[in-house]
Amino acid sequence: MNRRIVITGMGTINPLADNLSEYYERLLAGKSGIRRWSSLDLDRVECKIGGDLGDYDCASSLSRFEHELGHERYRKTKKLFRSATFSAKTAVLSAIDAYRDAAVFGEAHDPYRTSVIVAGHNLNSNYIFRNALQFQEEPEYIDPLSGVEAIDPNVPALVTEVLGIEGPSFTIGGACASGNLALREAVRDILTGECDRSVVCGALFDVSPPDIQASVILNSVVVRQEFQDNPARACRPFDAERDGFVYSHGTATLVVESLESAVARGANIHAEVLGVKANVNANHLPMPGAEKQTRVMRELLAETGIDPSDIAYANCHATGTAAGDLQEVKAIKDTFGDHAYRMKLNAPKSMLGHTCWASPLVETIAGILQMKNGTLHPTINVDTLDPEIDLDVCANKTADCDVRYMLKNSFGFGGINCCSLIGRYDS
Repeated sequence: MNRRIVITGMGTINPLADNLSEYYERLLAGKSGIRRWSSLDLDRVECKIGGDLGDYDCASSLSRFEHELGHERYRKTKKLFRSATFSAKTAVLSAIDAYRDAAVFGEAHDPYRTSVIVAGHNLNSNYIFRNALQFQEEPEYIDPLSGVEAIDPNVPALVTEVLGIEGPSFTIGGACASGNLALREAVRDILTGECDRSVVCGALFDVSPPDIQASVILNSVVVRQEFQDNPARACRPFDAERDGFVYSHGTATLVVESLESAVARGANIHAEVLGVKANVNANHLPMPGAEKQTRVMRELLAETGIDPSDIAYANCHATGTAAGDLQEVKAIKDTFGDHAYRMKLNAPKSMLGHTCWASPLVETIAGILQMKNGTLHPTINVDTLDPEIDLDVCANKTADCDVRYMLKNSFGFGGINCCSLIGRYDS
């Protein structure tokens, strides 16, 4: 990497908060965002819990940004929201928030030199499902704009329209690794010199009842009755009694740009993107593989020139599945050797649930907030640490930690492994 790339804007809407300060406070407090779904009809589905944002007031949230958008653009965005899908509206809101945080509004810049990359796929699954039900009842009454609103490219299209961006724009899907893959493409846009800035948005996966039922059949989500009755305790990475992951709504956006661009405009810099690497298991089955995870971590360290002993903290993928947590811990030990026992690990999903395609970005923001403040959040619900997991996972307690470099892991169905290395910004 011959250009330094930094993060100047962050925004998120997730089961814990829709602003950075409350997000960090609730992470440190070990607060769970998991509850019984109220926005989905799960009467026929065994798993009835998740990080439900179906009642989130997008219109009210948009009103917070009227000053930044200006009257005409705000009025236009309100009109766009009338027909926009839930995923599109929340993606736009997090993008506006990140743009505001990056202090880009009101600045003169070339709109062709900013890209918008949206992480995720099947974004409007529940919207499509509801239209399919309506089609079965009466085809004439499906959403008249569903042919536009339902397709994934409409999400980055709305982000570009609202922010006035005219550079490259597209979606990139890689299941639960999508957010890191999108960051990888943004880095490449800037490294090639094609763009000075990129808006990297992890869009909300509008999960449908059939999506959850399919995961029940795969034995990948929490179904035990004791956790259905006590949702806050359901997501339990690293615990001996972990029972699978928990679906959650969530979106997050990072504004990344060249250091030259950020310094030239006097931007506040949150962190530096040192590198992003990816590989695959060459196996379509949803089984994690420590060997390939180890390889991608080692290649990331080699490419960035960072000594493994300098990595103090790993923000883990850690979904709470029996195999996934073990394979990730094994990969970390294989990568870092004895130093792994001096590292701190934690699992944001213990509180957030699994925000799916957006999870790498939702959790990267959590990691950057911890890095900047010097205190790591707990991994909650670790009643009995799995005896095969012998690393420090911040079980049920915060930890003071001087984090200069953060490893962010993400591993998706389809055997996709993508890890990023985020550094504390030192001018």
